[in-house]
Amino acid sequence: MAKSPKLDIDYIAKLARLTLSPTEKERFARELKDVLAHVEKLKERDLSNVAPTFQTTGSTDVVREDEVEKERILPSKEALANAKSVERNLFKVPKVI
Repeated sequence: MAKSPKLDIDYIAKLARLTLSPTEKERFARELKDVLAHVEKLKERDLSNVAPTFQTTGSTDVVREDEVEKERILPSKEALANAKSVERNLFKVPKVI
């Protein structure tokens, strides 16, 4: 089994936008090394006779056919009835920058 490279936990945490305490860094370093060691073990397996798969349960998508409905124009009063905030007969939402 190949020796795993030294892990730069600070860099990995930065990529994941995590702030880790020193104790958490040690713990995650150990756990990540264990995961990588397991992946190395999996690489040793002969999978040449195993077909690639993405679905193991055999289930398929259950979708209905699109049905065209008669267009319904919703009156403003009805559309705005549950709005949290309304201004000049429009939905008022927080400014997004």
